Amino acid sequence: MCPIPFFYDSIDRNAIIVRPKKPFFDWLNAIYKDDDPISEKEENNIYLIREMDSNDQIRNWIKKNFDDIFVNEHNDWYTEELKWPENRTFKMFSNWFDIEVCSMILDLEDSNITKE
Repeated sequence: MCPIPFFYDSIDRNAIIVRPKKPFFDWLNAIYKDDDPISEKEENNIYLIREMDSNDQIRNWIKKNFDDIFVNEHNDWYTEELKWPENRTFKMFSNWFDIEVCSMILDLEDSNITKE
């Protein structure tokens, strides 16, 4: 067996991929009534969080911090907070978004990571 010629550096973060679902698009289309309906997003937001030991710990983090993600997802599309859903709950968040947890983040580039 040939040795692997190289490896990629891992980053000390976990990632949460957030994909809007139908209720999110229903809300969005109700706001933008005069525009063509939006049914799916071609790109999704990825949130990096501190590295944790298990997916259960990551899911617990999401349960405690879901509203920050919820707010950011709404703000990306519509900044007028008065039209955002009130009384946001984790159940509502789960109905509006699919969440994928990634525990291994690999850096394929040699350049430094820059925060903007």
